[in-house]
Amino acid sequence: MHILTLSGLFPNAMQPVHAVFIRNRMSNFTKRYGHRWTVVAPVPYYPPAPFPAFRSYDRLVAQVPSREDFHDYSVYHPRYPTIPKLGRRWYGKWMTWAVRKTILEVHRHEPIDIIDGHYVYPDGTAAVEIGRELGVPVLLSARGTDLNLYPSIRAVRPLIRRNLAYCSHLICVCSDLRTVALQLGMPEAKVSVVGNGVDTSLFRPGNRADARNRLGLPNDKILLLSVGHLTERKGFHLVIEAVARQPREDVVLAIVGAGPEQDALSALAGRLGIRQRVLMPGAVLNSNLPDWYRAADIFVLASSREGWPNVLCEAQATGLPIVATAVWGIPEIVSEPYLGLLVRERTTTALASAIESALTTSWDYRRIAAMGQSRSWEQVSDELQPLFENALRKR
Repeated sequence: MHILTLSGLFPNAMQPVHAVFIRNRMSNFTKRYGHRWTVVAPVPYYPPAPFPAFRSYDRLVAQVPSREDFHDYSVYHPRYPTIPKLGRRWYGKWMTWAVRKTILEVHRHEPIDIIDGHYVYPDGTAAVEIGRELGVPVLLSARGTDLNLYPSIRAVRPLIRRNLAYCSHLICVCSDLRTVALQLGMPEAKVSVVGNGVDTSLFRPGNRADARNRLGLPNDKILLLSVGHLTERKGFHLVIEAVARQPREDVVLAIVGAGPEQDALSALAGRLGIRQRVLMPGAVLNSNLPDWYRAADIFVLASSREGWPNVLCEAQATGLPIVATAVWGIPEIVSEPYLGLLVRERTTTALASAIESALTTSWDYRRIAAMGQSRSWEQVSDELQPLFENALRKR
């Protein structure tokens, strides 16, 4: 079958680690089952004024090429208008308008059999509208914000319900998102839970000292690691504050990633007097990430909401114990006590206490790695295949 993936979040030439989990899922799936694959990944553009805070990001996405061709698939990047923090009720319509011509052109050259839309809103609006126009089934994937935040916006909630009603099937990355979908009126038979996987050939255990030597990190320190886009909801500020409360001064924190909170986080570490103990190497390519996991002693994630955070899967696959907030899909990943500690209260005090406990616990690193290695992208592909086949059969 010819699958068209539609997602506003997808890696591109300027943002190579942007939602890499979507590419990994569909690339592995299409290769494993021999499907043809095309990607339409629209990028936003903003009015030049009065939004100075977005100018640097706008310059970045302006450099994203309109098309990228790879060995077995192509990615198209049409532009769609966005007004930051305003006009969310129109995002779906604007994205539909922006991607329609591209998708129709793809369909004219090689008919699309099924549309694979990632995020129920706003991407889901474009997926179901164009799917109905072409008469092809649409599978939507709920990944986090689309169901754990957007339904609370009064103007957006009915748009989400409409997209759910029109799609052929909904794939949720965790059970909590499935619960929300059911509450929004989605029939149980049309919802499946398929969590993300991990590249087990890349993320696997290794020698800690060797990894630290390659990264230029000291071998006489305890290293905590946190990875992700530097935004407020990821809770990196709480992790920094928790490290400042640790009684041991040999505890060092590495925050791998880039984002709008980078300067604020660096300033916070300075105010707390631990700037020298907080490493911020910036964004790191997936191919270089395993050494950061292998170099660490504990992985920490303090998010306020998540779908299925792949960083936890990657940490597990390398044998790294986890300290994380017990929100949304996280307890489904840190599902047993031997995998790590869950923090029920998202506070600095609770996080600091959990980190201190984790540092005094004897962890079975091999057992953790075995659990992490069991959730491969190949397994995810096998769970996706019947869902796509059924949607096509019921067309």
